[in-house]
Amino acid sequence: MSFWDQLGKKLSDTGQEAAAKARNFAEVTRLNGQVSDTERRISRLFEEIGQAYYERHKDDPAAQDAERIAAIQAAYAEIAQYREQIKQIKGVEQCPNCGAEVAAGSAFCNACGAKLVPPAAQAGRSCPQCGCPVAEDDLFCNSCGARLAPADGQGEG
Repeated sequence: MSFWDQLGKKLSDTGQEAAAKARNFAEVTRLNGQVSDTERRISRLFEEIGQAYYERHKDDPAAQDAERIAAIQAAYAEIAQYREQIKQIKGVEQCPNCGAEVAAGSAFCNACGAKLVPPAAQAGRSCPQCGCPVAEDDLFCNSCGARLAPADGQGEG
């Protein structure tokens, strides 16, 4: 066998080995990806089992994992406080009809059109001129500018 023939055979063999290693590497990578996908699916299933257990036992003080359930409830309360602080900083309220964020003091929801009742209206005081809710200590209506009678009914004569 000549030198060139031997060199050609070695190159051919080396090329076939490299191709086989590349195929093996690709197959191992593919299988590792499937392992990762399956592990993520298992983790989601465990999470769903935990959430289902929590939902079934969140009001049961004798539940097996009562301490963890209490910790979850405390975390939910903490999240609610943070969200309320965020709303205050952003100057928004939540529409009671659709849940959309609207500017604080808005008369209507910009997402669903529902009429919003500001906190002052919940106390029952409104402007006699335009009917908009006003706070107990307001002297003038924020909506139409009308002068308001004192909240206690005194001082006007």
